[in-house]
Amino acid sequence: MNGIYITKYGGSDQVLYGPLPRPEPKSGQLLVRVRAAAVNPRDWIVRDGRYVFKLALPRFPIILGSDLSGEVVKCGLSASRFQIGDEVFGMQPLTGGMGAYAEYAAIDEIALAHKPPSISHVDAAAVPCAGLTDWQALVNIGGVGQGTRVTVSGASGGVGSYAVQFAKARDARVTAVCSASNADLARSLGADAVADYKTVHFTKVVGEQDIVFDAVGRDSFGIVAPVLAPGGRYITTIPGASSVLASLASGAIRLATLGRKPSAHLVLVRANGDDLEQIAALMAQGRVKSLIDSRYPLAEARAALERSRSWRSRGKIVLEVA
Repeated sequence: MNGIYITKYGGSDQVLYGPLPRPEPKSGQLLVRVRAAAVNPRDWIVRDGRYVFKLALPRFPIILGSDLSGEVVKCGLSASRFQIGDEVFGMQPLTGGMGAYAEYAAIDEIALAHKPPSISHVDAAAVPCAGLTDWQALVNIGGVGQGTRVTVSGASGGVGSYAVQFAKARDARVTAVCSASNADLARSLGADAVADYKTVHFTKVVGEQDIVFDAVGRDSFGIVAPVLAPGGRYITTIPGASSVLASLASGAIRLATLGRKPSAHLVLVRANGDDLEQIAALMAQGRVKSLIDSRYPLAEARAALERSRSWRSRGKIVLEVA
């Protein structure tokens, strides 16, 4: 098979395309013929050698990528949730060794969900990492539901665009934080209000929020806490510095003494096929869609990674494998 891999850490020139051994599924795994794979920041962070969980990666060569969509071509021992020919999508677990940027990938069946027939492989591949991050933040941690007041910071990005839609699908009231140029996009995703971060900080225009979801690591609990409702939750995906983590603790202690008892959470995405099945149902109903920034052939993964590294994408970047 052909795939995208690295033989050592470094810059874009270390990203190689060429023939590789086709993997064999282990017990509990499936071999998937990959049709599309999404690009995530962690892919170029791995390439750079800066991945926090680097010790969990396999030996070189490392095939990049974790999000994929395709069809099952072989089942490992004890794998029984899917059959050969099923169309599936999912995210490689941390211990799975990545491997999505290739024509075939072996992946744990518990990390996969059925791809709705009405959804393309490109749209399905875009979902797992970003969509699971949002679902686990807003639903599993935040308990978002009817009337929940939610602010999403980074609403036009790959993660934030799903967050707006998930919140609206569960009948929340959503304020999207993005640039003015992306305001119409945010509203089309379901946002009830938009705050332009370039002109005013959203804490100046919202209040009594049940959830503030920071999808870009732009703020801290200390900054956001004054606009949280009693029992409100600040949830972040990217604590950019130790000072952010410190603010989680100090802010919680300070506000707890005022009787507000807010909470701060760091969401670390986990591969979960059951969560993906719930997302797939919303997509099949037309209530959630993937926002695709750009598509690249598998062989042009270098360019796709640089596009991701620019932090200028509107939605997801996807590699079309076949």
